[in-house]
Amino acid sequence: MPGDYQGIVPYLFYDDVAAALDWYTRVFAFKELSRWQDDRGVIHNAEMRVGNTELWLDGSGRRTLDDARPHWVGVWVGDVDAMHRRVVAAGVLCEPPEDREFGVRMLNVDDGMGHLWGFMSRLTKQTSS
Repeated sequence: MPGDYQGIVPYLFYDDVAAALDWYTRVFAFKELSRWQDDRGVIHNAEMRVGNTELWLDGSGRRTLDDARPHWVGVWVGDVDAMHRRVVAAGVLCEPPEDREFGVRMLNVDDGMGHLWGFMSRLTKQTSS
């Protein structure tokens, strides 16, 4: 398989990301890495670390009760584009990878079994607001 796997990233949905950041920091001693918020100061995405594992928090409201995918699992890979070529060669339809505003090149793949997988690598320059 192309690239070296470097770990997985749980991606969890919250009504109040700020409260989750506070709770995980206070109770579990997780470290906040970054946050992305709107002009009103509402946090829509955040990243935390515990040991060698990252936790991503989403408060954007993109997930609804009707969402058929209960989980998104992120996997760090060395080459997102090589993973895309592999997935397409296996006959799976998916959108091409894209550079995201939070400093990650990402490929999302629906496994056909109700889960969305994101294969990612860090871009050299990370931005946050």
